Amino acid sequence: MVRHKRLMLRLYFILVIAVALFGGWYANRSWQVETSTLTSVSMEDEGDWVDFFAALGEGAIQLFLGFTTD
Repeated sequence: MVRHKRLMLRLYFILVIAVALFGGWYANRSWQVETSTLTSVSMEDEGDWVDFFAALGEGAIQLFLGFTTD
């Protein structure tokens, strides 16, 4: 098996890594999570696992919406 495009593959890989690092840097400088608005989920009450995972999913969606809005 002969690979003719190995150089281009490496360049694309380096480009993807560089863009990912730039995106992480930009996100770190642009978005801040307000920890006071986050609610904690506790299982002290007699709740079932469906409610727990529903609350966890809802929290993840709210966190994602907080990241994507201005």
